[in-house]
Amino acid sequence: MRILKYLMLKLLPFVYAITLITVVWQLVIVFTHPHPSILPTPWATAKNFITLIENGSLFIHTGASLGRVFSAWLLSACVAVPLGLIMGRSILLERILDPIIELFRPISPLAWIPLAILWFGIGEAGKIFVVFIGTFFPILLSTVAGVKSIDPILINAGKVLGCRSHFSLFRKVIFPAATPNIMVGLRISFGTGWAAIIAAELVAARSGLGYLIANGMEILRADHVLVGMIMIGLLGVCFDAFFRFINRYLTWQA
Repeated sequence: MRILKYLMLKLLPFVYAITLITVVWQLVIVFTHPHPSILPTPWATAKNFITLIENGSLFIHTGASLGRVFSAWLLSACVAVPLGLIMGRSILLERILDPIIELFRPISPLAWIPLAILWFGIGEAGKIFVVFIGTFFPILLSTVAGVKSIDPILINAGKVLGCRSHFSLFRKVIFPAATPNIMVGLRISFGTGWAAIIAAELVAARSGLGYLIANGMEILRADHVLVGMIMIGLLGVCFDAFFRFINRYLTWQA
């Protein structure tokens, strides 16, 4: 009962937001009378949402987008977290790599899409590459910041209590202490990757939520576009809530 009450309290703001958006949406239609191909009614969009669920196409497009994002996100985490841990402890390595990182970091993942198409074609590798670029830097910088924020007394205590090797020190002290910062980077990077994959699918894809939106634009089906946008928003909220829960759990454990 407590869990149900907790979920209701958490979902209540979103219910208010959805209600307000729907009311404003309907008022715009009432007063402007747009063509359905430009702006369908909330009811028509809801019916199309249900239709795409029933025929399975919405699950196919959502699964394609999620698969690409998770693949690139996990790949970037496997590279960025170890590199960030080492950079946070090695001043020399940080001085060598930091200028390179700062040159590439401001470049939007969207700017890499043309090169991704030229290098990898319109297959999966190009989309994963774009998302990797978008997710790599937030994870790396958060990991470095997490390592640098560790109290030196904690590291010295680890050495005194038996962490004789660098690997043992990283495993037992540095990585656990930097985990909250790493989780923040993972959370931020997933949102960045989610935005990047949608943009990549708008340009070069035959499946995914980005493709659903782009195809809806081409065939003048605004309801398809809106369904894709709604699905992106719902999944974004769910993943953000998941990462908040994990981060809170790790904080409690610490």
